[in-house]
Amino acid sequence: MLLGGNETTGILDRYAINTLKIPGIILMENAAAAFMSELDCSLKSYLVVCGKGNNGGDGYAIARHLKGIGKNVSIFSVSTENMSKDCKINYDICKNLNIPMYNDIENLENIAADCDILIDSIFGTGLNCNISGIYYEVIKKINSISRNTKIYSVDIPSGIDGNTGEILGIAVKAHKTVSFTTYKKAFLNLKSSDYFGNIAVKDIGISPEIFSDITSEYYLTLELINKKIIGRKKNSHKGNFGRIGIFAGCRNFSGAGIITVNSCIRSGAGLVTFMTFNDTLLESNLNTLPEAMTVNIDPENLVEYTEKIDEFISKSDVIALGPGIGKSETSLKVIKRIFKAKKNEKGVEIKLIIDADALNLLSEHMELFKEIEGRAILTPHIVEFSRLSGFTPEEIEKDRKTEFIRCREFANKYNIILLVKGENTLITDGNSVYINSTGNPYMANGGMGDCLTGIIAALAGQGYSLLESAFISAFLHGYIGDRMAEGQYIVNATHIIENIPRYMKELFEN
Repeated sequence: MLLGGNETTGILDRYAINTLKIPGIILMENAAAAFMSELDCSLKSYLVVCGKGNNGGDGYAIARHLKGIGKNVSIFSVSTENMSKDCKINYDICKNLNIPMYNDIENLENIAADCDILIDSIFGTGLNCNISGIYYEVIKKINSISRNTKIYSVDIPSGIDGNTGEILGIAVKAHKTVSFTTYKKAFLNLKSSDYFGNIAVKDIGISPEIFSDITSEYYLTLELINKKIIGRKKNSHKGNFGRIGIFAGCRNFSGAGIITVNSCIRSGAGLVTFMTFNDTLLESNLNTLPEAMTVNIDPENLVEYTEKIDEFISKSDVIALGPGIGKSETSLKVIKRIFKAKKNEKGVEIKLIIDADALNLLSEHMELFKEIEGRAILTPHIVEFSRLSGFTPEEIEKDRKTEFIRCREFANKYNIILLVKGENTLITDGNSVYINSTGNPYMANGGMGDCLTGIIAALAGQGYSLLESAFISAFLHGYIGDRMAEGQYIVNATHIIENIPRYMKELFEN
């Protein structure tokens, strides 16, 4: 699904009208029809509150549709001065249909009290200043009746900044928002989530694929994921699904390695080799890793294990590294050795999935970026990304627009894939940006990041590009968590791992 803010919406509208030659009034009609498909039409009485721009025009068109199916519909016109051309057309049609229209704000509450649903079509995504005057009073009155009346907003709740999701003085609190063409960046603002209600995004008669050359920002959906799935051929063997090396875990941090390895195995990797420092780790957990090959190296005598490390590297198509390895000098030496080996024994470039302590070590040795460009996915959370980028978490998360810019610039500068973990995880290659739609707060516990790293490594070995591996894995990881949360209060990494094969089948063979 396309992701857009104010600028994107404007660009798409102008492209549709000026390049595709679709009259604006047709787009408005399609928007009204799309809105109606999401509206509860089982009730009797509706009030549409309209502004004077194209969002208001959508509202007048919706009122016509309600009249056409025999509903009791009224209109409150906040302003009729300087109406947009298409808004004026639908306004005049509503007058000709004798739909009751009101404009006295003193009577708004009384009018609204008699309706089952109120439709907010005052402002769209073009709003860029604080609301005041009569508009402030109208929205205040709309919110005052929301306890007893369902509120639907057209495209975005009036009063919300379409780019940032910030409230511009006051905003309509909707029970449902029916948006058009793009998932608005505003919807990513968690502080304003109570204003959006349930969100539905509808096409307005134009395939989103037509706009693919205009925008490169996406909100991940099942439909988008399904288009990227490769599947498995009947004559496949384990060699077709990647030889994955995992360097993870050390004394006192054995769990991180175990989680990463198990999630990688469960995600369909062909062959998995686990290299770790911790000699007791393998002895105590071999029964949990029956499918993985193991390499145990002694951190006190690293030189003696150089041959084993080099063999581990040369036999890998993908190497995931970092979970639980610590920030010791020994860890750094192994990382440097992995980074410098660009190709495996087959002459194929080795892909890298870099997480946790490997990220922290990388942030202290930025010169190592030259060794990994073009072949790595970095998976930091916001604090780890702060260390890597030099920006404070507050500077990065100032608003989503700023975060997009910071992440894009970083990925482009170092020629890597960046996956910044958190609510609405962001994935970028420096050009395209994908925002994950799955995941929930019931997953907020230790080991989740290690689990995700294992999934990414597995997909990277199965023929997916690094960018696809990152965003498909993020979606799958959160999707499993969402499904598990339907029946339990807490979801941990073990729950995810146990259910990876089941939900991969559900998603990948849908």
